Amino acid sequence: MSSLWEQLSEHLPSVLPDSPEYAVNGTELMRRVRPKLKGNYTENTIRVHFSRMAADSTSVIAKVDSGHGYYLRKPATVVESPSVEPTSATPVQMPADGLNGAGIGATPEEKFRALFIKYAELENRFAMRMDHTRAERAEAGVNKWKFPDVVLLDWDVGQVADEGYRLDRNLLEVKRSLGEQPFRLTSVELKVSLSLASFRENFFQCVSNSKWAHHSLLAVAYPIDDTTLVEELRRLGTSYDVTIISYSLDPNQFQRLPSAESILGMSDEEFDDVAKLVKISTVATGRQRIGLDWEHIKDMRDRTGDFIVLFEWIAHCLKEGRPFSHADFFDITEIQRRYA
Repeated sequence: MSSLWEQLSEHLPSVLPDSPEYAVNGTELMRRVRPKLKGNYTENTIRVHFSRMAADSTSVIAKVDSGHGYYLRKPATVVESPSVEPTSATPVQMPADGLNGAGIGATPEEKFRALFIKYAELENRFAMRMDHTRAERAEAGVNKWKFPDVVLLDWDVGQVADEGYRLDRNLLEVKRSLGEQPFRLTSVELKVSLSLASFRENFFQCVSNSKWAHHSLLAVAYPIDDTTLVEELRRLGTSYDVTIISYSLDPNQFQRLPSAESILGMSDEEFDDVAKLVKISTVATGRQRIGLDWEHIKDMRDRTGDFIVLFEWIAHCLKEGRPFSHADFFDITEIQRRYA
């Protein structure tokens, strides 16, 4: 069976508009092309491929300069030029993204974030990537350790049905009538590795940026083998109610993983080989808080649009009575904005 990239390259030209003036968003493009695809690919996987292909000037799909619409890329006009004999000074262009993890999103931190998000999806946990760089500028130190790397949304009223993961409307109504929140938010700090020299700073960074949430999680990619380090982390985790886990990824295997974009673009079957490398070890288990710290949340909403979007996303899921991935919600709001 052809890869997803190859299938999209074949089928997208027949469903994409010819002009950016009539560009379609990701949700509409998904509706048009998905029936033509073979293979068990998630919507998130297909959307990531839309984005990756649009960034490739040789692909069939292009993205509008402003907004999130897609249209058919016109072949570049070939202009003949005098031939040039290759010399040692003529660089050979290599693919931007190879199996050795080279290219965009190849930093260890971004690769681990992609792996963490993809792994969470397998467990029906809804992840939102937080972008620190979008935070409002502030005096030095004001925003330090304020924002997490990822926020996990877990539904206490979720269940797996024939049509996929859904919210139990009866349980949702019971929760509402009792004044209880039907979801939990986990603030996640990600670290590739921890050492005795830096673990305290890493730990308290997690404490600082997770006070607002139901749960605090410090997730580490590499194994934590030092017994002294394990004992110190366990003591701190218990004292401050922070759950600490290690994915126990072999450093050599982790470094050979492809880039973040490639990981997020994997089908569930493709990611299964990566998931097999994960052996989660729990160092400490922190208690979950009963409620959210709304004063803290208000402060963060004032400083970054990511937190505004986070709660708009949750509100939309509650209103519709069904869970949406963050990517799906983004496309829905884009449709509403364009046709309002």
